[in-house]
Amino acid sequence: MITLTQRLLDYLETVAGERPHLVAEKVTALPLFLRERYQIQSLHLFGRRFLLALEKNDWDAGSPGEYENQSETLRTHLGETAVLVLPLLPSHARNRMVRLGIPFIVPGSQLFLPMAMIDLRERFSQPKPERGKRLTPAAQCLVLYHLQRHTLEDLPLRIIAEKIGYSPIMLTKVKDELEAADLCGTSRQGRSITLAFKVHGRKLWERTQPLLTSPVKRAHWLQWEKPSYPALEAGITALSHCTEISDDRLPTYALPAATFQANLERGLYRGCLGPEDANLRMESWSYNPLLLGSNTQVDPLSLYLSLRESADERVHQQLETLINQVSW
Repeated sequence: MITLTQRLLDYLETVAGERPHLVAEKVTALPLFLRERYQIQSLHLFGRRFLLALEKNDWDAGSPGEYENQSETLRTHLGETAVLVLPLLPSHARNRMVRLGIPFIVPGSQLFLPMAMIDLRERFSQPKPERGKRLTPAAQCLVLYHLQRHTLEDLPLRIIAEKIGYSPIMLTKVKDELEAADLCGTSRQGRSITLAFKVHGRKLWERTQPLLTSPVKRAHWLQWEKPSYPALEAGITALSHCTEISDDRLPTYALPAATFQANLERGLYRGCLGPEDANLRMESWSYNPLLLGSNTQVDPLSLYLSLRESADERVHQQLETLINQVSW
């Protein structure tokens, strides 16, 4: 029989990308009925310490009101809020506890940590990503980072998340995507999960390319007096700096979609109806071009993806030159 502790550790590993370590806490000041009902332990998750109260398996599930009273008593005697770890919690009771603000975890199903994060999705029947499906922007960003910046093999998912700017939960989804696409496998190093790509360098690029999409969500015509960092040269402008193609009349730049919108609302630049009134073309991207590019222009592989649907034969000729310049 799988214990509640085992279920908890397995669940948190899928959520956080690494397996936490439980530490038994010595408590003598608790009332007897709480000592009989709960095991008090602690762990570190998402960069902070949590105190846990694991309900023993021989207890029937309580009502939200009972758990509210017990949570308050635990807080009074322990000096801090304890997260209730419960074997089972019906959905109606879960909703009530959320409204009451009682932190809890039902391993494999539900997690409510208002002090850190919320994960109330039912996780029993989450479908695996379809094989052959296009990668999400986060998964695409990870692969391109691995190919062009630094290898991500043998690094814990938590460290990868920090490097590419996504949450540990998102990295767990990305891991599932990459496994479903047969691009990588996973292994365990201590308490952490790491990635192991099945091919490397140009072979990985060629295998992954059919699953990749243009990072450009939308292109805009703008009047911007002095385009500057963090906007990076993109499109034909970037391609003209590393191949023989000539730049367009209006230069092209790229920004993350959220940054573009924020700058527009601040009045840093203004939108135009067409190129006649603009002095540049701006691409809003689905991931941050700064993460992969240089200080002045976007990375070669994202640039390739942004232009590969071009109808201009000159562009396609220079894109091949661009790919041949990549140091695999």
